[in-house]
Amino acid sequence: MLSTSLLPKHHSKWSDRQREVLQGIVKDFSLSTPQLEALTVQFVDQMRVGLSEQQSKDLAMIPTFVTGRPDGKERGSFLALDLGGTNLRVCLISLKGDHKLESHHKAFKVSDHLQQADVKELMDFIAVSINEFITSEHINAKICEHPSDSESLELGFTFSFPVAQTAVDAGKLLRWTKGFSCPGAVGADIVQLLQEALDRNKVNVHVAALVNDTVGTLLAHSYINPGTYIGAIFGTGTNGAYVEKTHNIKTMTSDASEMIINIEWGNFDKEKAFLPVTIFDNKLDRESINPGVHVFEKMISGMYLGEITRNVLLHLIDQRVLFEGTSSPKLNQHWVFETKFMSAIEEDDSASLIPTAQILEQELDIKINTQADREIVKFVCQLVGIRAARLSAMATAAVIRQGVEVGALREYEYPLQLSIYDKGDVDLNGQPKIESLSISGNGNGNGNSNRVVDPNKQTIHVGIDGSVFEHYPHFKERMEQCLVELLGPHVMDIVKLGIARDGSGVGAALAALIATKAANDSR
Repeated sequence: MLSTSLLPKHHSKWSDRQREVLQGIVKDFSLSTPQLEALTVQFVDQMRVGLSEQQSKDLAMIPTFVTGRPDGKERGSFLALDLGGTNLRVCLISLKGDHKLESHHKAFKVSDHLQQADVKELMDFIAVSINEFITSEHINAKICEHPSDSESLELGFTFSFPVAQTAVDAGKLLRWTKGFSCPGAVGADIVQLLQEALDRNKVNVHVAALVNDTVGTLLAHSYINPGTYIGAIFGTGTNGAYVEKTHNIKTMTSDASEMIINIEWGNFDKEKAFLPVTIFDNKLDRESINPGVHVFEKMISGMYLGEITRNVLLHLIDQRVLFEGTSSPKLNQHWVFETKFMSAIEEDDSASLIPTAQILEQELDIKINTQADREIVKFVCQLVGIRAARLSAMATAAVIRQGVEVGALREYEYPLQLSIYDKGDVDLNGQPKIESLSISGNGNGNGNSNRVVDPNKQTIHVGIDGSVFEHYPHFKERMEQCLVELLGPHVMDIVKLGIARDGSGVGAALAALIATKAANDSR
């Protein structure tokens, strides 16, 4: 648990005034176990609202129409297309079975002109790029020749723009982001537009599946770790996807027993009714390009952590407890304090924090900084980084609880806490009663003892992609500690957080495989 006890006691050079101000910062960024429990309850509640309502204001809970998961035995070659910004990536994924695969890819630059051109021109460029890739990879010549009696190569399309998906291979573009504004696309089926371009350019490829990178992360991890339950992104942005029982999805009907849901959890608690946002978060949100949107994402993702830290440092400067009350023109600039600086500073274990001094001097033009200044900067980075990891773990724990209580994990016995409180200590809304603020921590799972144990399903795999999870110091360990607090002492024997590789490539190819198999089975 993060508390004011985190404030270092051995820094004798810190003044009483510095300690006093920093105590307030600690209070702002601390998240106790009961606070996280309350957020977890709200997260699960908002998940269930999203599963029941077409227009949920918080968690969208978007059905992806992906109704299976790979088990690592799959074989075959599939194309993957990844369009999420200024680079277009085309991949050939060769599945070898036995959890092994080979990947080949080529990147194509999407020019500024194409980002604004008519969507037909953009799609023709993509089709030609796919054909160039196929030719360069010497894939079976009959695919390039496009004979009338040949089978096409199946493609999974990772399209990282807002889409209202209506089938595994259909979705209407809601709006362009990331600098794109191609006319003729908004409101149109993006898969149909691409398929028409492929046919127009005589490229024998069939678009079998449309996915986002989070769904792809889950699928890619499941090929290596069968039965993966959650795919998550903790990088520049954040999102989660998981496997849900279709009888819990009230916004659609399906003959399948389960389906992957795209949570869009960056928008959790849009109204800031429960998240403990600080003045530093509000300042960042107000000055962002999308104020009032994705508040949760802005508290935990790599795009924003550095800016939150910069806001705190400026506050400390204004309080004259850092850098003798003097900033620099560089530090005064928005977004100049990058999250990678936080990583480097947290990794700095040197006695005098010389690497931290180098960042302050070379990157931020803070030429005069004392040992105490550097210690305070590192301490602030730790506070912001720890909060991000704990909120990330909260979202993960909430999704696991949903599965264990009513979803895809319900049929298996997991000795996990479904609340940190005993059942009698919460009201009808799942909130702790005022008189019951002691932590139960019994880990009994609140009624799971009679469920059947399947040793093949005991491990709950969470596949995670993103630079924050992979590279930010101690992020995984901080998440795991928080999971223990929320799900009980056995959780790390059951839940495994692992790095998922290339969800937008491998995952898209696997989505194409699953969609193709489902289509063949239905014939």
